[in-house]
Amino acid sequence: MISCLLILCVGCETSMHKVTGDYSYKQSGLVVFADADGQQVTILATKQGQLNILKDRQSKDGDILVTFNEMGGGTYVCDGKIKGDSIFLSPHEFSTRFSTADSVVNLTQLGKVYTVQSTGRGVIREDMILMEENWIGRPEDGTLMRLHADKITLLAEKN
Repeated sequence: MISCLLILCVGCETSMHKVTGDYSYKQSGLVVFADADGQQVTILATKQGQLNILKDRQSKDGDILVTFNEMGGGTYVCDGKIKGDSIFLSPHEFSTRFSTADSVVNLTQLGKVYTVQSTGRGVIREDMILMEENWIGRPEDGTLMRLHADKITLLAEKN
């Protein structure tokens, strides 16, 4: 009985060990901006960078910390969990801006910093993670513009 439990724990650790490490990622998806009058503009947002998955040594098995380092942008950390071949990111917040390459000319909110709340879940396959995130947010300057995205796809490949 004890040897069976030990084998199961070793198997969990091996799975966790395979997932931890450095990844290059790309994100893309449609982001909808809505102003106070209900006018909406939809853009295709694309971002890329490096992420690192670390085992959270302070918590239970399967708990992770994920660091994001956006190319040409900011960094942030969130926590999450790995269960089998699934990965779950806890609700977290980050700041970002949308560049002119991401958008249309007439979007006046362009270049402003947005605070975004995000959650995500995905699957782990070999050296790749495919995740879908949901975003909601607002500009940090207090204007009444809001953003939401129901499906931001994140593809991460292990370095």
